[in-house]
Amino acid sequence: MRRRGMTAFDHHAISWRWEGFRPALLVHDLKADEVREMGEEFRPGERLDLTLSETRRCVGSFVDGGYEPCKMRNVVSGQFDQCPLCASTWIPVQSCVFEPECDGVHRTNERCRERGGEICAREHHVYAAFYGDLIKVGMTLSTRFMERAVEQGADAVAKLGSYPNRKAAREAENRLSKEMGATQWVRRTSFLKAQGAAKDRGSYQDRLDELLSPLDGSVSDPGPVIMLDRYPLLPYDPSNASFAQVAGRHRGEVLGCKGKWLFYRLRDGRTIILEMSNVPSRYATFGLANLNKP
Repeated sequence: MRRRGMTAFDHHAISWRWEGFRPALLVHDLKADEVREMGEEFRPGERLDLTLSETRRCVGSFVDGGYEPCKMRNVVSGQFDQCPLCASTWIPVQSCVFEPECDGVHRTNERCRERGGEICAREHHVYAAFYGDLIKVGMTLSTRFMERAVEQGADAVAKLGSYPNRKAAREAENRLSKEMGATQWVRRTSFLKAQGAAKDRGSYQDRLDELLSPLDGSVSDPGPVIMLDRYPLLPYDPSNASFAQVAGRHRGEVLGCKGKWLFYRLRDGRTIILEMSNVPSRYATFGLANLNKP
């Protein structure tokens, strides 16, 4: 895979993930034909030299514990980094990631008749994530509650309730976000603005209690606010920070990561923020080893 005839990319990015508060980019090493986890490259203080393709192709799938690249190398776009065929290994109807059609048991779509429903039929949490003064309501598998909160770079999180399936959780998410006056989507500019306004746990808990008190018990099982304050990120000046275009070359000193964002500093002192959740499906090269090869 080449970009404008200049860069021979040697990795295909599969996923950006967090294990606790340790981030890593999972890649398919195209030369060795093996899956690798790149994590050391994103630690604070490391030198970043990462080139990313404009082209986006399906990341493939994991079947029975083994990785299978997309056989068609399908182009992907938007919020999906898998083509429908590769995504069908875990969710037959891809749009159900965001808007579930059924409860996963009484399946309404023909594509789910033979298989499917495993994800949609499992218990989900609806949660409140805190970003400075901003509150977001979201949903996730109950087993991924803390992982999801860290993935999103929240300052704190609290469970609002547990629901038997994905559709019920989505309905509760819509209702609670409206009743609480909370957003379901944090824009990147709002995220950056919130970085200088983080609160302590007591302030977040008081705010949550205030928002939940008029709901007359419709939130059945809220949990306490949990602080998320162990991101590997050095101090930086948000007023001197800007967001990078994902495709292209990124060079500088790594400041660290928070959620889907990688922060690095240029020689002139400016902080650049790269959206790592937009890297999976792109081709990547670390360092200069493969530049300008014929």
